[in-house]
Amino acid sequence: MSTTLPATHRGSLPAMVRIEAIRFLRHPLLLIGVLAAYGVEAWLILADSPTATDGEQYAVDLLSQPIIPAFFIGLTSLVVAARLTRSTEVAVEAMATAPGTEARRTLAVAGACVVPLVAGLGWLAEVLVLITVHPPHPHELWFGTVNDVYVWSILLALGPVACLGGALLGILVGRWLSFPGAPAVAVVLLVLLTMVGQLPYAYSEQGNLRVWVPWAMFHTGTMSDGKAWEGIPGYAQALVPGNPAAYLGYALALCALAVVGAVWHDRSARTVRLRLLAWGLVALAVALYLLAAFTGFEQMLVSEPLPLAA
Repeated sequence: MSTTLPATHRGSLPAMVRIEAIRFLRHPLLLIGVLAAYGVEAWLILADSPTATDGEQYAVDLLSQPIIPAFFIGLTSLVVAARLTRSTEVAVEAMATAPGTEARRTLAVAGACVVPLVAGLGWLAEVLVLITVHPPHPHELWFGTVNDVYVWSILLALGPVACLGGALLGILVGRWLSFPGAPAVAVVLLVLLTMVGQLPYAYSEQGNLRVWVPWAMFHTGTMSDGKAWEGIPGYAQALVPGNPAAYLGYALALCALAVVGAVWHDRSARTVRLRLLAWGLVALAVALYLLAAFTGFEQMLVSEPLPLAA
């Protein structure tokens, strides 16, 4: 006679999400990443804002700073989500019982990824508060000099959505890769893909094609050494070609595809509906990529030089 307990095929998904969200929120690696992101941002604006010729300090390169939460929160969330996904399955194997199907457990961890998303939104709120202390210079590529929709799209796509995407990619890794160190390998490959996939040609005539990568930069940073570079005058900054609003949609489509890919690991979930959803998301991602690449900024949008003190 078997002593194995039957698996519970129906469970409260919201309850499962709450449990996984608490586990996510309490993970030390995520807490370290969030504190690092918030701390670095505070230091950049409060202690490292340059002084202009009028004697005032101004926050600069604000549209390049979403790399901070993407790095500290997004990448750590990838590792945390992968570990949570694997640990859930290890517990299931050890207890010979399961709170719902594998697909439902995957969706529960995916729902818990609201934690890094909220952490990313917290970073954005921090920026908006800190610039009341050191506001951006009128020449800064920011609200007032760039279309507001594009500014919000860059901030959201490369900040909070990148935090969400990193976590969802972690679930995908946790489902499909079980060898030791898989999350760390995924982090390294993701960083390399992001750099190699855009930096060699970002400032060329084909720079608009770079937006296929999961984290595509738009802001060049200020030429703070006073020297011109790639057609950008000294002390100026630029936005490279592309449509940030369409890219935001593309990034969200990639997030959805990561969830579908993780759910697909459960053979019992491979229904016609899931297949149609997957192909629909692929088509949507391709369409949004084309919009991001071939609409929006057709050429670099270059600012007026910022009057920074030498």
